[in-house]
Amino acid sequence: MLKSIQWKLVLMYLLVILVAMQVIGFYFIQRVNAHFINSFQEKVSGQLLVLADVLPPYLSDNRQKSNLQNDIGFLADSFASAAGAEINIINNQQILIATSGNENYLEQKSIQPEVTRALLGSQAESIKVDPKDEQRYLYLAIPVKEGNAVLGAVYCVAPLSSVYQTIHDITVIFYTGTVIAVLLTAGLIILLSRTITNPIVEITKKAGMMARGDFDQTVTVRSDDEIGQLAEMFNTLRVRLREALTENKQEQDKLEAILQHMSDGVLAIDRDGGIILANPAAAKMLNAETVDELLERSLDSAIIFGEEGNTELLLTAVSEFTLEGPSGRIVQAYSVPFRGESGEDGGAVVVLRDVTEEEYADRARRDFVANVSHEIRTPLTTIKSYIEALEDGAIESPDHARRFLSVIHGETERMTRLVSDLLQLSRLDSNRDNLRTAPHVLRDLVQTACFRFTMHLQREEVSLSFEVPANLSVNVDADKLDQVFDNLISNAVKYTQSGGRVRIRAHRPSGKFILVQVIDTGMGIPKHDLPLIFDRFYRVDKARSRAQGGTGLGLSIAKQIIEMHGGQIQIDSEEGVGTTVSFTLPAATGGA
Repeated sequence: MLKSIQWKLVLMYLLVILVAMQVIGFYFIQRVNAHFINSFQEKVSGQLLVLADVLPPYLSDNRQKSNLQNDIGFLADSFASAAGAEINIINNQQILIATSGNENYLEQKSIQPEVTRALLGSQAESIKVDPKDEQRYLYLAIPVKEGNAVLGAVYCVAPLSSVYQTIHDITVIFYTGTVIAVLLTAGLIILLSRTITNPIVEITKKAGMMARGDFDQTVTVRSDDEIGQLAEMFNTLRVRLREALTENKQEQDKLEAILQHMSDGVLAIDRDGGIILANPAAAKMLNAETVDELLERSLDSAIIFGEEGNTELLLTAVSEFTLEGPSGRIVQAYSVPFRGESGEDGGAVVVLRDVTEEEYADRARRDFVANVSHEIRTPLTTIKSYIEALEDGAIESPDHARRFLSVIHGETERMTRLVSDLLQLSRLDSNRDNLRTAPHVLRDLVQTACFRFTMHLQREEVSLSFEVPANLSVNVDADKLDQVFDNLISNAVKYTQSGGRVRIRAHRPSGKFILVQVIDTGMGIPKHDLPLIFDRFYRVDKARSRAQGGTGLGLSIAKQIIEMHGGQIQIDSEEGVGTTVSFTLPAATGGA
């Protein structure tokens, strides 16, 4: 219960009230007690003073003792009734000569200290508890004087029970009133405290709902005081917090979307090298099926570092590494360390970039430059050698001159074809050689390409046939497709022995594409050469290719042209059996 601010306020106010009432009550009771006792004492004292003024004639020596006893006794009884006390009259010899009380004490000496002091000329009084009945009594003695002579004393014993009973009754009334006032005040405090605590309870409840994500709650502003200002600030805070969380959620969604769709991998590692954040690209690069699987691993187990200590370097400085991933791919890692809340090393953010294709492209470019240099240097060397021979005198011999010039002409033609193929590849790579597509009957295109090889086929003793339905139409650039057929048929004839066959087949396996196959019964291609067959300048039989005028670029050009049309090309081959080149072309609308 004391955890509630309402009950704390109630108890606090009640405690203040009780302390105040106790202080007031103590002062009040003390004042009441003093007032009633003083009043009673003044009343009795007044009666005794009157009696003391009356007694001197009765205590003088010229009065007859026979009448003295009766008169003084009458006075004692009369004043005792008026004062409500026991009256004793003592002469200057301390002898009790009259009393309103027990007459057995008459003619006995009174030794009370109050009487002694009164006989000395001064008034004496005291309040004592009678051990017989344990009641308080007022003991009061007043001297009886005649001039300066003390004739005796009036001694009074007055019970204070009525006075203290009155004080007790007043005390009971006061404390009863205090209890009633406290109870009424407590109820009022509870009601009033709710005006403070109810808004606080409401704010607390709404704050709890906000903590659970419900930002549609508002607090009712009921006043302009501090509680009302707190309610207004709460509502303002709710709006600001919702805006901030909405903005934060949007930023988080943006960041998550960026991380989810980045081609680069992103990792966050802690100071121990454990992976605490990753995106799908990083999981793919590091050969993990899911991001969760990657989060269960450490960076050392996920990446094979080329040097020891690279993990520590990632955490301490901006660094860049080229690493080997578990799948054998080449990954470039760029790391930036970050600090924890207390300034110590908190971990690092690592960006992974798969540069395998770039490395392969760089390697291919280097190989390409080397191959081009080699392909050009070879005919140039031949041409130079024959020109030097002619300069040295071979030109004087018509037979030698014609043969040398024929070789020079052949090498020049070879260089021309090489440069032409390189220029065409360059245009295809840069998309500067645009396609001019139109619907064409595929059979006509195949027939035109085959016709050019008639003389060559007869010389090589190789048969060429095609099986292309007349109703197949393709949407292609006829000139570029003719070059594809020229390269593929040329290769097929070139690597097919005498008596072999070359066939061209086509059919429509689906509604969008037409499948074309160039099949030969040549020497075939080794399996280890098939993945590289479309690389530029790649030759299976290098000596034979150069001898027959090949540049090593024909299949690369054919692949580029087919892919520009949206098709695909592949080669299946078996050594000693033959080779099949299959590619797809877009079917023309309305073609069968």
